[in-house]
Amino acid sequence: MRKTSDLVNEMYDEAKSARLVAIAVGFENDTQFVFSTTPRPLEKLNALINRGGSPVGLLRFEREGTALQGSYRPFLEYESEAWANEYLSGLLKNASEIIALSQEPPAFQAAY
Repeated sequence: MRKTSDLVNEMYDEAKSARLVAIAVGFENDTQFVFSTTPRPLEKLNALINRGGSPVGLLRFEREGTALQGSYRPFLEYESEAWANEYLSGLLKNASEIIALSQEPPAFQAAY
């Protein structure tokens, strides 16, 4: 696996021509996201990996008229894995919920 900073930079490169991009981080029973709009995305990605998550790929959302169109791309490490494509395409079935998550304020974290 590449460095997490490389994955965040890849997300930012993709976000230059999209409305929103997210890194999908898979857990055994859950998926978390690091959005191109997330404050300190590298810290969040590292924290998710430290909790056992695996960054699988990118979800990309673009505006087409009044609707948002989603697409996906597995990271290089998983691009030949059929399960990764199935996993990411399945996530797009919940595109509106994922986009809504990107607009939630970050969770409060105590300073102690």
